[in-house]
Amino acid sequence: MIKVLLGLFLLIFCSQNQAKALNENELKAAFLYRFSQFSKWPPPPPDKLSFCVVGNNALYQAVSALLQAQDQSRSEAIELPNNEQVKLCDILFLSQQNRQQTQYWLSELEQQPILIVADTSEGFRQGAMIGLIADTNNLSFRINLTDAKRRGLNFSAHLLKLASEVR
Repeated sequence: MIKVLLGLFLLIFCSQNQAKALNENELKAAFLYRFSQFSKWPPPPPDKLSFCVVGNNALYQAVSALLQAQDQSRSEAIELPNNEQVKLCDILFLSQQNRQQTQYWLSELEQQPILIVADTSEGFRQGAMIGLIADTNNLSFRINLTDAKRRGLNFSAHLLKLASEVR
């Protein structure tokens, strides 16, 4: 099942004539993009999606490139240096944050309908709705559906089936 999902993500980047190898950040960007497509925000839904990235400039660049390649003029990538503008985000990716850093970012978002994705198990345990975790030669994700629903977000059944864990 994971192979099917990875195949779908790869289709984002592959032209009909030529496939290219993806680095980890490009793959994470593809996952973020797909998460946005399989997520539902509370009414009224956002007119345009703001993909915010913290702590990973290469991922920010990959998300920007993906949005341009997909001609997503209604979406934007934002690199956040601090949490002053975090409420502008629809999707927030916390990269390699420790416990204290994660709390700093999450402190402003207690009830906000922002899809929070972390790339560490610790970030997932602390409040991220999706944990996008790199294992040996594998990228899997976990979903905290309880926390997502508490914030007004919902995920499609297809996404929930593909998650390695749903709480």
